[in-house]
Formats: sequence, C-alpha cells, structure tokens
Amino acid sequence: MRADERLLRLFQERRITFEQRRHAPTRSLQDAARELDMSPRQFARAVLLVASDGTRCLAVLPADALIDFGTLQARLHADFRPATPEEVAAAFPDAQPGCVPPFGAPWSLPTVVDPALFEQPQVCFEPGSHEEILCLSGSDFARLHEDSRQLDFARPLSVLATRADEDFSLPGRRVDPHLLSQLRPVEDIRETVRRIDRLPAMPEMARRLLRLRNDPDADVRDFVAVVECDPSLTAQLIRQARSAFYAYGGRVDTLEQAVTRVLGFGNALDMALGLAVSRTFRNPADGPLGLQAFWKHAAASASLAQLLTRRLPKALAPDPGVAYLAGLLHNFGFLLVGHLFRAEFFLLNRVVAANPHLPVPELEQHVLGFTHTEAGGWLMEDWDMPPAIVDVVRHHHESDYAGAHATLVRLVQVVDRRLRAAGLGDAEERDLPEALLAPLGLEAAQVEAAWETLADQHELLDALARQLAA
Repeated sequence: MRADERLLRLFQERRITFEQRRHAPTRSLQDAARELDMSPRQFARAVLLVASDGTRCLAVLPADALIDFGTLQARLHADFRPATPEEVAAAFPDAQPGCVPPFGAPWSLPTVVDPALFEQPQVCFEPGSHEEILCLSGSDFARLHEDSRQLDFARPLSVLATRADEDFSLPGRRVDPHLLSQLRPVEDIRETVRRIDRLPAMPEMARRLLRLRNDPDADVRDFVAVVECDPSLTAQLIRQARSAFYAYGGRVDTLEQAVTRVLGFGNALDMALGLAVSRTFRNPADGPLGLQAFWKHAAASASLAQLLTRRLPKALAPDPGVAYLAGLLHNFGFLLVGHLFRAEFFLLNRVVAANPHLPVPELEQHVLGFTHTEAGGWLMEDWDMPPAIVDVVRHHHESDYAGAHATLVRLVQVVDRRLRAAGLGDAEERDLPEALLAPLGLEAAQVEAAWETLADQHELLDALARQLAA
C-alpha cells in the first residue's frame, strides 16, 4: 500500500475532507510551495527523530520553522537527532525518498506536533509523493492529531540571530548552554576573518605547483619532478588518467605517461594544484558540512565541471583543468569556517542537518554573519590563486553575476544545481533554467548526459572523496 493510500483510508475513517493538488516533481516543500505559488507557512513538514536509545518519534511543525531540540529533550526526556536517509526509508518504505507524511499513526510512530499548525486556516503537506500535496483545514488537521503529543517546539528562523542561551536546532545531543554563550559575537567573527595575514598558509606542495603554473617556461619534466615527491598525489593523477572519463585505451603506468598521453600538461597541473590545496584542513568528518559530505560533493563537482567543458562551444569553454579546479574548490570556504571557528561550525553543521529545506547561506548569515563564499574568497585571494578561481569561490551563489569569469561561475552553478537534484551539495535551486544554460551554449539534455557518464564512475569518485577526507 502506498503512503498516500494509507492516508486516504485514515481520512475516510475520520470523515475528513481534503483538497488534492498535483504539480511537477519537486525536491522539497519549499519547491512545492513555489510551484503552486503558495507560502511555505501553509505547509506542515515532518522530521523523523531517533533518540540515543533507538526510540523513534515523528516531529511535525510548520515548514518555515526550526526545531528546538532543547525543548524536545526536556519535555520528552530523550536525546534526539534527525534520522539518516536510510532510517527514514526504512520507516516509510511506501513513500518517496525524503518525503515524510506529517502523521505517524499509520506507521505506528509516536508523534509530537506543534499546535501552531492548528491555527492555520489551511494546512498542506506531501502525502508521500513529491508530485502532489493534500490540503486540510487547520481544525481537521488538529482532529487527526488528537492522539499526538502537543508541544511548543517550533521556532522562527530569526531565533538564530540571538545565538545565545537557547539550544535551537541542535540535533543529536544537548549542547551545553555555556558553550553557546561563549560563541563570539558576529562582529568579532567578521573582524577575525578580515585579518588576512592570520589565515592558514597554503601547503608547500600547492605553493610549488602554483609557482610552476605561473612559470611560462615550465614543462612536463618540471611538473613530474615536483609531483613525484608526493606518492599519494602521483597515484591520484594516474588513477584519474586511467578512468573512463578519458577513455584512453593504452597503458598508463607512470605520471609522465598520465600527463603526456592523457591529461595534458595544463590540465594535470590544475588538477594537481586543487588536490594539493585540498589537504589544508581537517574538519569534523560527519554532518552535512563535514569532510565526508564536503569531499563527496567536491569530487563530483570537479569531474562534472570538467566533463561539461567538452560540451561547451569552443569559444566559451574554459580550460578543463581550470574547470576541474573550480569544481573542486568552489565550496572551500566551508573548510576555512570549520578551521577558524570550531564552536560556530559545530552549531552551523547541526542547524543545517535539522533544516535541509532552508538555504545554507541564509543559515550562515544568522549563525556567522557571513557566508562560506566570502570566507573562501578571502582565502583564495590571500593564497594568490588564479583570479578565475577566486571569482568562482566568491560568486557561485550569485545568479546575476556578470563579471570577468561569468562563464566559469555559471558552469559551476549548473554543476551545483544538477548535483543538488541528486541530493548533493548546498545549491538553493535544482532546476536548470534556460537563462542559465543559454549563455553557456548548453542544453539540459547535455547536462543530463554528462551526469549519466559521471554516475557510472561513482566508485572512482567515492575513492577520491575518501582519500581527500582521510
């Protein structure tokens, strides 16, 4: 039985009337609201929570609100975290991935609901499908939750601006209020990041490669001499050259062969530079902004950006190595934030985990007072990275960017949107509008074809991501 069929049976038993609205497939309630020209405030969202002892609970709240985990812990006497995608799929096997209906009873799940939803004239929700919503009156929604626990645990996004004393949207465990009270004011954080001279130094290997990149007389022999000092970096480049991305039929046993026969000097140099730079920080591994998720997205972004350069008109196409470098490093600001501001990054990581429906830059502004694009831009500039890379890192969330490197910025935006549609990354949108594709001379079908090629190489990408996160 499908999830929506379970709900319809429940509505029939309770004599509940409802309105059904179908729409094009979306990835979130916010997308559905935009598709139907409705306010997210009218929607209910459900979050499956798991306590430290394995107890499960379904939390139902307005779609534009945050979960106050401190209140849930105090009132329910359990230490909750958001369920993993695998745990959600196991609890709702009859619903589409990421689509959790706001009623726990049909799945034998205890439910806690914020009564603010009952005050709405109309409450809408996904019944287990990303292609339709059902709408009920607020009073009927309340009737269906007669057996649910009612708690005031939803908070507006604005509470993050206080950044003190309250434990809002911190899944997994109660964070000591003393820790939150020690978070630096936003003004102090901004002042710290302005001190460019105190930013972390670029790794020595990356410096050597950057000097090589800026030397017009450098050649393959110089490159091999530098990179062969690092066995790990050498192995990564040889593995890349052997991959199906390049479809080279001959043998590749040495770094020189990888460069001369497959990658090309400039391409290999940019790829090596990106991989060397990537070793700078060792942030927490877990969470949506942790190293594992970060490098999985970065590895896929780099490869997809490089693949798409082959489909761009020659007059527009950036160098494949520069595209790879841009894809790999464009979110590097996340790593800098985690390195400089451990406590704040701890908070941000958990806020993002509990609220995947909200744009990450918006959450960053509340928690930090700046975004990873600003921080990353400062770092890339301080390291004298190529201007094109600085611009991509700084502007890849700006849909109206029209600067000197607009083609590369738009290419990364296309990559981010396609990966977001696959559940990776922090892009705010998942669609590929003509306004974004046309200036690149790209069509949506070409992007999809490149993605399918990339999807066939998931083992290689996973291996690269694991190596970078190690």
